[in-house]
Amino acid sequence: MTSVNKKRNPRKNQPHREITMETEDGTQADRPKKREKKKRSAVVRRAAQYGDANEAVLRDFVKTTIETGVKNLITEFLTLKEETKACLKPKTGHDSHPEKNRYKDVLCIDETRVILKWPEDNPNDYIHANWVKINGLNKFICTQGPTEKTVDDFYRMIWQEKAPCVVMLCNIMEMGKKKCEQYWPEHDASLTLMDGKLTVKISEQPKEVEENILLMKISITDDKGTSHTFEHWQWKAWPDRGVPEIPMAVFRLLIRLKTASPIIVHCSAGIGRTGSIVGLEIALVKFCAGEKVILKEIVKEIRNQRHGSVQTDAQYLFMHRVLLALAENKKITCPEMSAFVTEYDKVIATKNG
Repeated sequence: MTSVNKKRNPRKNQPHREITMETEDGTQADRPKKREKKKRSAVVRRAAQYGDANEAVLRDFVKTTIETGVKNLITEFLTLKEETKACLKPKTGHDSHPEKNRYKDVLCIDETRVILKWPEDNPNDYIHANWVKINGLNKFICTQGPTEKTVDDFYRMIWQEKAPCVVMLCNIMEMGKKKCEQYWPEHDASLTLMDGKLTVKISEQPKEVEENILLMKISITDDKGTSHTFEHWQWKAWPDRGVPEIPMAVFRLLIRLKTASPIIVHCSAGIGRTGSIVGLEIALVKFCAGEKVILKEIVKEIRNQRHGSVQTDAQYLFMHRVLLALAENKKITCPEMSAFVTEYDKVIATKNG
């Protein structure tokens, strides 16, 4: 393979897939090259936290990914999936509360599950949710989309952990099937939960901050008048078991959430789309720390905490594609990258279709 090239002005005989950036904020790969110069947004300013991605390890990741190739990455994932398919850890909470599990074959292990402790007089401590650590710290809560029977528990968890944000990676209905209960009230209405212990209201109406990504603010108030407000992000264009068309939208969302903790993330089952975005955050943190990134090991690490995370080979490929786009944004390119991306696009078109 040709060595990775960082030059700004490739020779004329190089492939035309050159990425031209104004700033290395992880946003330009999805934008037209010709646009008016605008004042740097808050997102761009926060992007500096990812701008420190170590270029040497990023270049090594690009080289290894391209040398492996799309077909071999698919094989790599399917092998990993088979190796980690069996659940060897206790899951007594999951087994004892079948009515609170959206899918019976999506397991919630005891070792990392979120234990509900609020309110103290509630004897049920179970919710289908697991902690996922980054650098030893509980950064993410990966959970299923709330069902009609678990909306109360979902808000108990938000209230207990004082989560600053919830990321929803699905729609209420997908392919004619209900994938998640709508757990927020309509417009100016309120939602009363737990026999009046909590009241939920929308404090800031939804707005589209990027195509198909909505942000609203939701306030929870207890029966003593204490309130907690959190951001609710919904990504409406990530298909179930598929991947988004725009790779760098993940990167832009993670930039916005960089300082938040813990982040509650859910899709429908809480393992496919959810595991993919958490894995990408782990990879980005490693890049910034100058650590070698091997997505196979990262997925294995997540699956050890949230069983079954990253469900499909398409999602596994997508994670690689996002990190290649990050390299493009840092002007790390090579001729073979274009061929890899072309093959990736062909494979994803068949899986998303």
